[in-house]
Amino acid sequence: MKYLSALAGILLSVSVLAGTLEEGYQAVRSGELEKGFTILSELAETGDADAQFGLAILYKEGWGTEKDVKTAFDYYLKAAKQGHPGGMFESGWAYQSGEGVAQDYTLAVEWYEMAANLGHPAAMYALGGLYYNGMGIKKDAEKGTEWFKRSAQAGYQPAIQYMNQIQN
Repeated sequence: MKYLSALAGILLSVSVLAGTLEEGYQAVRSGELEKGFTILSELAETGDADAQFGLAILYKEGWGTEKDVKTAFDYYLKAAKQGHPGGMFESGWAYQSGEGVAQDYTLAVEWYEMAANLGHPAAMYALGGLYYNGMGIKKDAEKGTEWFKRSAQAGYQPAIQYMNQIQN
């Protein structure tokens, strides 16, 4: 019985320490970076994809923690594997740029395509660029332009500007 009450006390203190996702993001937005980092870290370890995505941003930017692009990539990838479109896009970007991971255009295409198919406008644009230039996939300017159009239709400003530029 003694152990049971001790365990209950530990669980209660953990649940009090752990904040919600919104509390973590609010702490970051209000400049309480370390508090936000702590909350998001706790939630990320429970498998929360949104918290993993947020934590990746903190690592990438060095907000509330030391900047660490490799760890940022690891958290983006965890979120991506759970179907998080932002995590998919950022994983694609990391593979395209080689930031935090070995550059691999083929993997960039795969992650961008998954995010684009979920409606992520920046991923549509990035995927269009890889198709258009034949990076990681067979060059297909028509398919690249189609992804640029879809991105523009979704309201992504760089795609809108690009489409306006090539139509004039």
